[in-house]
Amino acid sequence: MKLTTPNQIAGKVMEIRKGAVTAIVYVEIAGELNVETSVTVASLEKLGLYEGKDVVLIINPGDIIIGCE
Repeated sequence: MKLTTPNQIAGKVMEIRKGAVTAIVYVEIAGELNVETSVTVASLEKLGLYEGKDVVLIINPGDIIIGCE
């Protein structure tokens, strides 16, 4: 995956709290720090996110985007 932004942080999905429309995804980075981000349920399913999956957080001013292989 190649992106134009250098603001990328590797992490692992630790927990997913799925609601009717959105899901809160908790990602562990740097071994101790947890980042909380919100995605739509459709995006959650499209990315195939699950607890334990390795992901990359892509940070833009005002947004955190989740990417994965």
